[in-house]
Amino acid sequence: MPRPACRAVPAACVRGKAKEVRLSGTVCLQKGPLELFVCTQGSREYESVIVVKAKPSHVTFALALLGLAPGRPGMRTEGGAFSPPAGAVLDIVARYSVERTENGAKKGEVREVPAWKLLKVAGAGESLDRPIEWVYVGRPEPEALRAADREGTVVCLSNFLEAVIDVPFESTNINADLLYEADFKNVPPQGTPVELIIRPTGRRIEPKKVEIEVVLKKGKPPILDGKPLEMEEFKNAVNAQPADVRAAVLRADADEAFGRVMEIHKILRDGLMNTQMVVLQPTAAAPAPKPPAPPLEVQLTAEDKVRLGDKTLTVEEFRAKAGELLKGVERVHLTVEAKTSPKDVAEVMSTARDHGATVAISRNAPM
Repeated sequence: MPRPACRAVPAACVRGKAKEVRLSGTVCLQKGPLELFVCTQGSREYESVIVVKAKPSHVTFALALLGLAPGRPGMRTEGGAFSPPAGAVLDIVARYSVERTENGAKKGEVREVPAWKLLKVAGAGESLDRPIEWVYVGRPEPEALRAADREGTVVCLSNFLEAVIDVPFESTNINADLLYEADFKNVPPQGTPVELIIRPTGRRIEPKKVEIEVVLKKGKPPILDGKPLEMEEFKNAVNAQPADVRAAVLRADADEAFGRVMEIHKILRDGLMNTQMVVLQPTAAAPAPKPPAPPLEVQLTAEDKVRLGDKTLTVEEFRAKAGELLKGVERVHLTVEAKTSPKDVAEVMSTARDHGATVAISRNAPM
């Protein structure tokens, strides 16, 4: 059966009909503790199983071309709780060739192995016995893409803000507490070429609520997550929080009675919540925000021409003149015609972001 056509993003292959992204890589570590499963060339080969030429920004664009919305990386909240990574769930498969001997003759054999089968629990002798769910957390903001490219964080096993793909639970990058190691028994020899196949499962892990906010203003009932509650209601609401919620930020007016602040703090503490206290200082009324400027409308045609206003340019001309065309532009709305080259879509998006604009993309028809 013929393979679907591959649409190229730099160093990555997007198969739109098959709904998959393919990355070419090489085994860089066969044994040892890991912070990543996949890194970019010249970054973290000493703590990754596979190294690829594709940068995190390339992989972010490629997955976006499959229609996946960005997720959210794992992070510490203001109150100190950990909010785990969330986003579209992915399957990752490693395809590679090995030599085996049959009747005295050497034969090549192509293997397809789920990525998690190349890992084991740190310090354990056995391979993993259950799959890892990978989530797409890559962020399209220019600074986030630049940070990810600097770090080379394509597929992570420890939580990094710069990750493109991560595990959907808390996983430290402290060396003594790393969760995973390369499984020497299953990882092919160092230098073995590997093709990674990344496919959306159609499921999505949504962010978990891990923290509440309480605002205490003088003479008024406590406000829990934006809702004013009388004291008894407040106690009940705190005690009824889901098990994942174990942190609170308590914001109290500077002139609020100390005893009342401590009463609220005790209710939160009795609810087994770590509480971060913040004193609210009186502030002058802020001026009304200015409405955002409308986005610059840009169209990318099937003939790979860039249209904006009365101008029609090649992609190369658009990049060369972007400093003039995008001066002062904060937002770009990019409309993409059917059969447009994904490589050119990525080029136009990257150019706009490099000049400080955020980009929203829509299509006239399916690719």
